[in-house]
Order: sequence, then structure tokens, then C-alpha cells
Amino acid sequence: MKKIRKVITTILAALTLVFAGLPVSAETVHTGAGGDGTITISNATQGKQYSIYKLFDATTDGADGFAYLVPSGKTLEASNAWFEKDNAGNVSAKPTADFSDSAFVAWAESFGTQVGSTVTASEDTLTFDQLTYGYYFVKSSLGAVVTLNTAAKDVSVIDKNDVGPDITVDGGKNLIVNNQKVKTTTAKIGDTINFEITFNATNFVTSGGVTERITKYTIVDTPSDLAINQSSVKVFVGSTELAETARTITFNATGQMTIVIPWVTGTGASATSIYSPGEVKVTYTGILQAGAQDGEASNHAAISYTTTTDTTIPDPDPDPDPKVYTYKFTLNKVDGSSNALTGAKFRLYDAATGGNEIAVVKNADGTYRVAEAGETGVDIDAGTAVVKGLKGLETYHLEETKAPDGYNILTARQAVKLVDANDATKAADATVTVKNNKGTALPSTGSFGTTMFYLAGSVLLVGALVYMISKRRMNNI
Repeated sequence: MKKIRKVITTILAALTLVFAGLPVSAETVHTGAGGDGTITISNATQGKQYSIYKLFDATTDGADGFAYLVPSGKTLEASNAWFEKDNAGNVSAKPTADFSDSAFVAWAESFGTQVGSTVTASEDTLTFDQLTYGYYFVKSSLGAVVTLNTAAKDVSVIDKNDVGPDITVDGGKNLIVNNQKVKTTTAKIGDTINFEITFNATNFVTSGGVTERITKYTIVDTPSDLAINQSSVKVFVGSTELAETARTITFNATGQMTIVIPWVTGTGASATSIYSPGEVKVTYTGILQAGAQDGEASNHAAISYTTTTDTTIPDPDPDPDPKVYTYKFTLNKVDGSSNALTGAKFRLYDAATGGNEIAVVKNADGTYRVAEAGETGVDIDAGTAVVKGLKGLETYHLEETKAPDGYNILTARQAVKLVDANDATKAADATVTVKNNKGTALPSTGSFGTTMFYLAGSVLLVGALVYMISKRRMNNI
């Protein structure tokens, strides 16, 4: 008997809490059991199901004396791991009983008698009343056992698994590519990228046996080499998009975005939660900036929540942020003997013929990058040129607009593939070599050219010399 009293005392110390001054929105379920006891789930999760089972009848002397009996019609099997019954029918806890074991939850549900019906909570606080004295099991994420008696006929318990919001590492921040959530992707400067932030919000947070109401959620999104499209930002709680009056969105001078979602209405004793616990989702688009030309851009979302005591709790340490990678290629211009050649000019396109030109600008170090919106593109001068800020797993095309002096201009565009030579599913930097051949001398005038006249004159001259020599020999005979 002392063992079970010790177990109950420990459970009540851990689970029973009077929420002094905590504003609640309450729901009461009448069980019809005929008693005057109550069990209250003080931080019920709206939309979650709750039910209670009576395991044993209880009597008390009104102080610290308890007696537990198996209800009429029930048989307590000796093989169970948690309780034992003596010859007089008194129930006590076994020395090795582990009430946190998931097997206990299954046993309690099968052995106990459900009192009242299973209820889906619609408010912050859920109370089962009209309960007779006894030893009860509360089913939900609680998995709790409590005693109702003359000394404690009104018991309050905390839904132990709803300890607070479920904020994924990095605030549940993802890139959306082809309607799929991913942590990495590739893009070129100026491309539009889709982002999503998700986390599961609750109305309360429980820590160290103390439960507080959450008053607001704050999301701080810090982009690196990305410009957030401010008009694209949308905030959802569940499937409902929040109106501008239900959240605030601000941007600082560096483009950092802060979203604040108030989570209560009213103040003091009249304050109640605005939303049922559930998923919060933020979606928006961002433009990849020139700063990503050397390989990558990242983005970090930090989520915190504030409680009624003005305590702000941040999210966990994040994993590496979602990243957007860019790639480059090196253009080498050579002659027919593979010697370096300067003086050629090129433009970059996204197709072998026609297509769209991909404008580039020249960096201070002599390299080139994809132009941002509003920048005017220039020719790529080669020799050797490096072009950066391109999307991987793509094939680009170089069109020669001017050949080196004395060399023929290319008649077709040259392909540049930003893929791994050994794995077509992976992006990689590339090197492309473009050859120009020397041109052949053309006639300077006339339809046949002067060479024909030179040749004809030479033949006539030789013929005249042969004739003169032959005639002189004939005269000397």
C-alpha cells in the first residue's frame, strides 16, 4: 500500500498543477458517472482525442490513507507487471512497476473501464466531471494515471508530450523544386527560387512542471546573396492564409525579413489562444544575386516564441542552411595548332540556335558573371575567359561574334555542358576549347584573278625565247 501511495504522490507532484492566473478557454464533458470528482487536462490540444479509463475503486480516510479495490466484475491477473492483490482484495503497486512503459498504456486501456465518451478537444482546457473516486488512466499523449479521492477530488494534469512547439532544425526551412522539398539546388544569377518555412505550433509550452501560454511566434529569415520578393510572402496557419491584420512582415536595410504572428487575443484573464495547434507555413520567392557567382547562396530561418511571462525561447541549433549552388566555365581560344589565340568575341545563349541570350558583365578581376536585371550585357573577350554564376546540369552555347584577325569566324555555336563527365546527374564546372582556322587568300580583282595573267605571260615569254634560240641555230647552219 505504501508503494502505490508513493507512486501516486510522485505522479501527482509531476502532473498536478493549478494554473493560477492562466487564462483559459474551457470545455466540460459530463461523464454521467454519478460522482463529484473531476479530471482536467489543463493544456488540451485542440483537435486531439482524449478519453479516461477507471482502473480501480478508491476509498480514503480523508488524509493520507488510501485503499484500492478491483471493481466488481473485473479480474486482476497475477501475470500483469504493475499491480498485485492480497488475500483481502487490497491492490498495491508491484516493486518493479514501470508506469512509463508503453505496455502499461495498452494494458490500462484493455483492463480499465472507459468512463464517458472519447472527446475531441475544441478548447484549451478539457474537464471530465461527475467522476466517482478511483484510480484512473488518461488516454492521449498523456499516458497518465491519477487518483480521485476526498483529499484530491479535482485533479489537473498536463498533456506531457505537448511540451511545446515542434520546430525542425533550421526552422523547417526548405527549397521547393518541382513541388518537392529539398535542401540544395542549383540556379543562375537572376533566377527565381521558391522557399518554404514550416513548423508545428502549440498554444502552451511546458518546462520543469510549469506550463505557460504562448503569446506570439517570431520568424527571422536572413538571406545571403538572395533578395526576397517582398510581395510574394504568404503566411498560413493550417490551410488558412493570414490576412495582413493577423501578422506583421518587415524588412531591414540588409533584406532580413521578420514575421510576427500574434497567438492570443485579449489580455490578462480574458486572453485566449487565437488558433488551434497545428502547422504554420511561410512561402515566398527569392532572386539569386551576383554575390552567389563564386559558388553558393544560403538562407537561414530562426523561429522563437514568447510566453505570458515575456520569456522568448529560440529554436534548436540548426543544421547547415539550405543552399543554392552556381557553376562556371573556362573558355580557351586556340588556333588550328592549339596555340592560344586572342581577339575573339562571344555571346552566350541557352540554345544551339535561336533561344535567349544570357547577358554577362565583366568583373573587376577580368572574369565574367551572369548579369542581374537591369545590367547591360557585354561581349566575352577570348583568349581565356571565365564565366561564373550559371546553373548546373545545363548546356549553354557560345556564339562567336568576332574572330581574331586573319581567322575565319565560326559558323555554329559551341556547346558548354555544366555536368560531371562521369555522372550526368551531378553538376560541375567545365572547360571548353574553341578553335579558329586561318583564312585562305582570295583574289584581289577580276573574275579569274591576276595569277592567270601572270601564268599566261610566263608561257608566252618562254615560248618567245625558245623560238629565238631555234631561229638563230637555223641561221648558223
